[in-house]
Amino acid sequence: MADSEENQSRYPQHDAQKAGAGFPIMRLVAIMSLTTGGIIDYAVGAYKGKGTGEHALLRQIKDSIHKDDIVMGDRYFPCFFVMGDLQSIGADGIFKAHSQRKYDFRKGRKLGSKNHLVIWKKPHKPDWMTQETYDSYPDQMTVREFKIKGEVYVTTFQDHKKYNKVALANHYKQRWHIEINFNSLKTIMSMDHLRSKTPDMVHKEIAVHFLAYNLIRTLIAEACRNTERLPIQVSFKGVIQLFNSFVSLLSFSADCNKAHAILLHAIIKNKVGNRPGRIEPRAVKKRPKAFRRLNKSRELEKAEITKRMKKNSNKKCSSAP
Repeated sequence: MADSEENQSRYPQHDAQKAGAGFPIMRLVAIMSLTTGGIIDYAVGAYKGKGTGEHALLRQIKDSIHKDDIVMGDRYFPCFFVMGDLQSIGADGIFKAHSQRKYDFRKGRKLGSKNHLVIWKKPHKPDWMTQETYDSYPDQMTVREFKIKGEVYVTTFQDHKKYNKVALANHYKQRWHIEINFNSLKTIMSMDHLRSKTPDMVHKEIAVHFLAYNLIRTLIAEACRNTERLPIQVSFKGVIQLFNSFVSLLSFSADCNKAHAILLHAIIKNKVGNRPGRIEPRAVKKRPKAFRRLNKSRELEKAEITKRMKKNSNKKCSSAP
């Protein structure tokens, strides 16, 4: 976000960065529907400090998770307290296992090859958690761990006959669509850098981005409602371009309902390719512009440039005949 005093005060930059050379950092956790791609709820916080971790932010919006929901997240989320929250709600979860946790499939109740039920014991109380909240969790809980194709997964689905580990792993792969949706927000909707200079305006900027995003997702869901096409099979970028081209027709058409129906029919044709198991390098081909990084405040940089210019000017004057 914009480097202003107000933003730095509320959302400070990383400690490793020099003053004036970094940007305020905000941590954001969102609950997104895999079916429609819409954002259900979200929470924001600073990148460090009490109650600003991803687990704490998720706890702020856990009321948006309901019974029988299936929650999927990255490998940072499968901890005792998150799994306990899901079980208390009556929801289920599928996560890739945390890389720092050790998984020994020789222990626990064996369900098959690299597939078992284990007991997790309640860890010590985190500093940010109240004693009352900590006491509400059980002393231990049973979770299922399984390994497939070199990846370890953690889930609350304990019935291995009803919920085959291959089926669960394949279901988790659909989480890739969530990553694509967040990429649409950051790139297509230009949310990668927030430009507001005060925290209140930053919050409004995020809310407006999410509102516009959800309106487009609602339009896609409406178009898919009476067809066999799924919302995740429709191009988000293509729908934005279509909607922009239809604005005049929708605004001034004598028959708005007909124009709306034409738009919905056109949306269905914006199909994205089916590429299961897609793997892409985390790299870009386009070369950046040959500008060095600003590693100090702009004021100090300007002062040094002015000093060099004066020094060079004095050299020229002294060397003149």
